[in-house]
Amino acid sequence: MNRFVRLFGTTLAVSLLSATFVFAEYAEAPVSGGGTISGKITFKGAQPPPQKFDLTKFPQAKFCGQVDSEGTTRLRQDVKVKGGALADVVVYITNIEKGKPFKPETTKVAADNCRFLVEGGASKSVGVIVKKGEISFTNHDADPSEEKSKEGVLHNPHGYEMKGAQSTTLFNKPLPKKGQTITEKMKPIAFKKEDSFMKVECDQHNYMNVWFLAIENPYYAIVGEDGAFSIGDVPPGKYQVVAFHPSLGFVKKEIEVAGGGKAAADFEFAGK
Repeated sequence: MNRFVRLFGTTLAVSLLSATFVFAEYAEAPVSGGGTISGKITFKGAQPPPQKFDLTKFPQAKFCGQVDSEGTTRLRQDVKVKGGALADVVVYITNIEKGKPFKPETTKVAADNCRFLVEGGASKSVGVIVKKGEISFTNHDADPSEEKSKEGVLHNPHGYEMKGAQSTTLFNKPLPKKGQTITEKMKPIAFKKEDSFMKVECDQHNYMNVWFLAIENPYYAIVGEDGAFSIGDVPPGKYQVVAFHPSLGFVKKEIEVAGGGKAAADFEFAGK
């Protein structure tokens, strides 16, 4: 009897947890008296110098050196500051269960001049990916001066789930031909950890990087060089809002949105 009770209790607990999880998934619903969260992202201090990569240590040094480079050195500016404003930040409401329409689309990335560039976003190096969604990579590179690369420069998008200093491979696929597109679907187990995000790096050219925050609802903004953002049509309530920068981490705030009101949410980052 005791064994039966334990089994029944375990089954009931699992069922309740499953029901809770389903209930918590985002649902579209009419928004009455929606408000707006807006603000500015700033950086404390001077802009850090760019990262430098010796192109001669990687394939296709001459071809890849045509952009973002000085001689044989590739420069990658991960922290972009202009007049104190910080770019390439994703601002996201994490705990909203229902609201305006959410039509998830495949996140698209182009391999262009040995750079991974987010297509269709406010930033070329930072974007969002839908949890359990898809990401695609299209190769635009070919080097006619090199026999083995005249039909395509081999890139190898390697996706990692990042949590602090820990990384877990999500996918690792070759992309050898110009004009080729590959698509990868995110696994249901991905992005379960708090403050996790995705980094994609080319295994052939390690300076090719792009970063993504995983989302489950449409209440987000990607910040441009002016540092400003605005998220509208937010149902009245109290929310956790996070600002994410791939090099600087996460900053979080609790924000209350009144019906039809405007809530301010400024975030400041500092160098590590």
